[in-house]
Amino acid sequence: MIQAIRETNFDAYINTEANRINTSSVSALIRHLVKFINDLDGAVFYAYATTETIYNRYTKLAFSYNVAPDVYTGKLALIPAGYYKYEVYEVSWINGDYVVTEGTAPATETDVLPVHDNNGVVEGLVAIGKLYLSEKDGSEEITYIQNAKRVQKLTIQDGGSGYTTAPTITIASPDLNGGKKATATCTIDVDGIVNAVTITYAGSGYSVNPIVTLTGGGFSDPATITATIEKTNYIYYGQ
Repeated sequence: MIQAIRETNFDAYINTEANRINTSSVSALIRHLVKFINDLDGAVFYAYATTETIYNRYTKLAFSYNVAPDVYTGKLALIPAGYYKYEVYEVSWINGDYVVTEGTAPATETDVLPVHDNNGVVEGLVAIGKLYLSEKDGSEEITYIQNAKRVQKLTIQDGGSGYTTAPTITIASPDLNGGKKATATCTIDVDGIVNAVTITYAGSGYSVNPIVTLTGGGFSDPATITATIEKTNYIYYGQ
């Protein structure tokens, strides 16, 4: 886990080389685009490091705090304090004279630039992990716990019987404003029993476990499925 303090510079030592994708390129032609995702509200921040040093097994990525963030120069303004997921994407160039700037370096993992020796190409994901961003000393004023908001698990409590086709699953809408409804599908076995359920979209904005209903399928006895949202509590210190 990366440890950092809000409104300060920090270094990240990340095991990128074990998962190197473009093994034909020298280190001088490789950079890493990091995607930070806030666990509380899902806000996303991208940045190449201010400086980057690739060693035999890992990469040292240096980021700087700045109220005016810039994805290309490693300037970050991560808000609020708390937990972040990070994803590290390998980006490679052909020409050693490349510059990490708008138009020559992909701004996101899905950004595809015109083919050119000076333009970077996202090779793929090489590392994932967690960042904990703590408050600066003396700035803590309140403490609260924020529960995660997605549907994490669907459990078959009773598989029912007599189904001729797989029933339709409906997950209740989230209770928080701006949330998105989760979706799921299920399958039945040769005996007409619901035997598997798959979350196709985890949704967002849930603060309580939503009700799951099943319709259709021509059952003799209805199946029942329950939903569980993420329960990991993240403590956030804010102002």
